[in-house]
Amino acid sequence: MKRDFAIDYLRGGVTILVVAHHAALAYNTFSYYNPGHYMKSTAPVVDAARWMPLDSFVGWNDMFFMALMFLISGLFVTPSIERKGVGHFLVDRIKRLGIPFVIAVTVLSPLAYYPSWLSSYAISQGNFLRDFFTNDNWSGGPAWFLWVLLAFCGIVAVAYQLIPSLMKKLSLSAVSARSLVIVFLAVSLLTTVPLRLFILPTTWSSLGGPLAFQTWKLLLYFAWFLLGVALGAANPGVTLSRENLRPWPLWLVLGGLTYGAHGLLELMGESFSNMPKWVMQVILATVYSFCCTFTSLAALGLVRSLLRTARPLVDDFTENAYGVYIFHYGFVTWIQFYLLTKPLPAALKFLLTFSVALTASWLLTALLRKTVASKVL
Repeated sequence: MKRDFAIDYLRGGVTILVVAHHAALAYNTFSYYNPGHYMKSTAPVVDAARWMPLDSFVGWNDMFFMALMFLISGLFVTPSIERKGVGHFLVDRIKRLGIPFVIAVTVLSPLAYYPSWLSSYAISQGNFLRDFFTNDNWSGGPAWFLWVLLAFCGIVAVAYQLIPSLMKKLSLSAVSARSLVIVFLAVSLLTTVPLRLFILPTTWSSLGGPLAFQTWKLLLYFAWFLLGVALGAANPGVTLSRENLRPWPLWLVLGGLTYGAHGLLELMGESFSNMPKWVMQVILATVYSFCCTFTSLAALGLVRSLLRTARPLVDDFTENAYGVYIFHYGFVTWIQFYLLTKPLPAALKFLLTFSVALTASWLLTALLRKTVASKVL
């Protein structure tokens, strides 16, 4: 597939959002740290300094950015399979996703969670590494995305091998802006509303060890990944054209309004105590789906509208964005840990954590890509 600057730059932009998201988690007003079981905290490091505007940033971000990452990842699947063949594609995915995942969960994740352990009661007992891989449930941190994406790629590759014409039959081509919204909304509603009746949105599940995933959102992520595959099979430059995405300012407003509505409904939960619980869950899942759809499509329209030519600095970051995703978490937690005792405003601590972690992981990736690590980064 010919390089699409807008999609490339959106991928880099979402990576920046991921770093900012993790940098903000120490300074939200709703964050908490559990010294008795540090893995049950909302984030590895939680500061006493808080900044309320970060609540909105984290909340809105969490409504759409991972679904958008799976969508973007899916765009490149069909062209890659057609170019390389199923076997070569799977080997490449195992190398590009599997190897970094193993390194992340065995080396990078313990490094990232060590500052959290240092603040817990468990420090008096020692044996951090032994407990991390056993009693403490062996969290892989943000690396969960890698193994889930690898599994999704495997499923699509097997389907392509069994039914080669399936991708073309399911491709989304010549779709209007209205149809695009309808398709994304329908898919989102079908994959979130039924599950919300049985699964809490904060629930995580695990197949064992670090193979964890967000239970309620797993089907949504797979569906959006498949939407990306379908768009990629057609040519995303046509379906996701500037013309089709022209209503993006309206979509952004609708995304913001539905995010606000979702937050208001959660705050006013007790006011609807007479309403059956399942009704409120359906309403929340519906509003969530609208927010996810409109915000994601607005992000696609924004980059398509504003980014039309290559920019050297942005190109450099985009080339290193995958490594930034893999390496940033350790930088984030250690910087947050260092700043715990510093008498600085939460806003400044967030900006320091975000900027230093982003720059450090960018530089580290750029250096590693000059070595044999370039084959996986």
